[in-house]
Order: sequence, then structure tokens, then C-alpha cells
Amino acid sequence: MDGRISKRMAMAGLGLLTLQACTTIQDVSESRDGERYAAGTSASARVGEVMLDRYRYSAAPTAAPVTTIPAGDGRFEVRSGYRLTARRIDGELAYCTAIDTNFACFYDNDNDGSFDHELVTNLGIASSKRPLFPAVAYTKGEGSLAKGFKSELVYLGRSDDVINLRYLDYTDDLTQPSYSQELKYTLDPKAPTEISFRDARLKVLSADNLGIRYEIQSNFSN
Repeated sequence: MDGRISKRMAMAGLGLLTLQACTTIQDVSESRDGERYAAGTSASARVGEVMLDRYRYSAAPTAAPVTTIPAGDGRFEVRSGYRLTARRIDGELAYCTAIDTNFACFYDNDNDGSFDHELVTNLGIASSKRPLFPAVAYTKGEGSLAKGFKSELVYLGRSDDVINLRYLDYTDDLTQPSYSQELKYTLDPKAPTEISFRDARLKVLSADNLGIRYEIQSNFSN
């Protein structure tokens, strides 16, 4: 492989890759900045649901095959559940294995929820787009964080006068928290109870093992 192709492969993380066969691959990242509920509002959550969150990140969507994609000409098999990252290949949306000297991208040309075409590269040389048979169903999901963060507070239920919460931080992967902490707060049986964690403050109006009602006084900071 000549030096030009090596350099192109090294540049893959910068958002644009040009293969020797004049195929361009671009990042498809979605940016999000916000929160579920604003300060000063009332809200409710069931057990296991997010009560409060704050996020600012960019990440590429992903798709995972429901069944294993058998090995094909020029590539290995792609196992069920493997997360493929969204890219634009010559302007077309596809989902790809990790960008390296050898990788594969899969298309859903008729948007029916199944991969029906693929493109394979070998040492930076792109093959032509070709049918994938049989087609393989896939599910969509969120991907690894390109940059940013997401913080969540989750309601876990009530035991006597104690409510249980879980705080989650996501800094590298949107599907697996990088930090988790369980929290317990004792409720005042006669009046709404104010609780705080970090710079978030809530007033609990009612809570049981089905759900919680609360007012948001301040959210997590940026």
C-alpha cells in the first residue's frame, strides 16, 4: 500500500476518507444539546424512567444486524448485534464496520429495515456496490460519542419513606454509562421533600413503587 493510501486511512477519524477508487466516505454525526424538562416545570416518571437529564454531544447513528451476515467475497462475517456506524458513501447512507484498511459498508436501498447491498474495501481499494443476498434485517441505535456528555437521573422506586434513584454519566458510549451512582433520599411524610444532587434540585410531590411526581427547580449544569 502506498503512502498516500496510508495517510488517507490515518485521516479517517477527521470526517472524510477518499479511497483510491474515488469513493468518498463521510461521517454522519448528529448533534444534540438540551434537556428533557426545563427548570420550573412539573414532571412525572415511572420506575426505571429518566426523571432529569442534560446532554450536549455529537454521535453517529448505528445499526446492528439481527442475524449474522455470512462472510462474503473480500470480507469476514459480521456477527449478530455488531454495531455498524452510519456513513455517507458517495452521498448514500450506509452502515460500516470500523474504518481501516479493510472494512465493509451495508445499505438498505429500499428502506424496508434490511440490508440489501454492500461495499467492501481491501487495502484502500473499493469494490463496486453489490447486492447482499439474502437481505439481513437490522435494528437502529445510538452510537459512540464523538464528543460531549450525557447525564441522567433515573427513578428506581420507593421503600418505606426512602426513594431510590440512580445517577448515570455517559462520556464515551451512549449505550454504556461511564459512571453510575445509586442515591437514597428520605421523604418528609407531611410535606413535599426537596432533594439535590450535584447542582440539580427537585421537589418531590408524591412517590410510590409505580412512579414519582416532582417539580424541577434546577437542572444539571453544562
